[in-house]
Amino acid sequence: MSEQPESEPSRLEKLIRRLRRREVISLLLLTRFLPDRSGAPEVPPPWRESDREIPADLLTYPGEIRNAADEDRAARAEPLNDFFSVHPEASEFIVSHGKGFLVPTFPRVARAVHRIRRATRLRPAARRRDHGPDELKQMLVAEADRIGLSRIGVVPADDRYTFETTDAEQLPTVIVCLLEQDWELTQKIPSDEAERAAFFGYAEGMTRTAMLAEYLKGLGYRAAPQGLTGDGVAIHYGVEAGLGQLGINGQLLTPEAGSRCRILMLTTDAVISRDHPVDYGLHKVCDECQACVRNCPVGAIPKARRPFRGVVKSKLNTARCLPVVAQASGCAVCMKVCPVQRYGLDAILEHREQTGEILGLGSDELEGYDWPLDGRHYGPGETPRVAEDVIRNPGLTFDMERKRPWGDTEPIRFVGPKRSRG
Repeated sequence: MSEQPESEPSRLEKLIRRLRRREVISLLLLTRFLPDRSGAPEVPPPWRESDREIPADLLTYPGEIRNAADEDRAARAEPLNDFFSVHPEASEFIVSHGKGFLVPTFPRVARAVHRIRRATRLRPAARRRDHGPDELKQMLVAEADRIGLSRIGVVPADDRYTFETTDAEQLPTVIVCLLEQDWELTQKIPSDEAERAAFFGYAEGMTRTAMLAEYLKGLGYRAAPQGLTGDGVAIHYGVEAGLGQLGINGQLLTPEAGSRCRILMLTTDAVISRDHPVDYGLHKVCDECQACVRNCPVGAIPKARRPFRGVVKSKLNTARCLPVVAQASGCAVCMKVCPVQRYGLDAILEHREQTGEILGLGSDELEGYDWPLDGRHYGPGETPRVAEDVIRNPGLTFDMERKRPWGDTEPIRFVGPKRSRG
């Protein structure tokens, strides 16, 4: 990544970028009429509840350690924005290097965006049926299961974790929707095939999230589905909804599939019983494992957690991570080598109880991968030598110190016209 000093874009550059981002969804939507020849796999069935007890020696605290005062200060000093609105040049670079996995998924993604927009325009039923919070929660969980979402969680909206500018209506309650992505394709990380699996997951997740919004509107409630990237920090809402905990790789680790799932969100004015953070023992599993730390090709994952914006977490080095993600088929080695992703937490706990070890650790099955930039296979603990011209590619110029959108850059409008929070 180039470390050129940031300069204000010219008026012409601003206009070109604004037009390009404004029209990108209109152009994408045209591809929904194309035949789908992607060969997308079937969506895995919804998750069943596990009754496995977490060993006492793995328990730490529900969700994450938070300091509310520090969270408030960070939100006031640096309100959150969508990363690719702050760094539009990064999104353009990724698209230019990702055609191998993006183009085959366009028709499915386009149909999902069209369904999101259709659900957004749908008016709620004129007569709202009267449901208590617990009853409505049970109905929503049953409907989510029926339409094929892996799991949902419900939490209050939090302005500190919602982006300054969004394109979906922001209502008081957030419903977090998870959809598991294909297991077999994910094990091929890093590759275009694996990245296509992620975008298939986003497409199916958006479609099913739109269906859940339509269901709520049929009951007379307002509901606003969000687009592919969401209008806030989806991982935060997933943790708060008890769907998982933060892995040391910075991702939401669900007990069922680790980070091998896509996170979609919608907001609603319905009063629904909320969920709460859960201690799945994943922090100590990560501490005992550290496979992602050892195997990251550019050493972007720290071994220890530290406070960041009021949350104790592992803060990845984006300046080293992003250029490789953009140029190495999405990279995602940290996802591939995670045992929770490959085996699920139940299997890990059973193996640990029997052997005292983390399942798969040190094996090529878990930690081996083929590196797309040199075609070589790397085994446990081996990492490729990533050239400096990859990490500091002159075509990828952005300033990591930038915190607000560059010029008048707007979010990509998956849902509709831009909205300012509040």
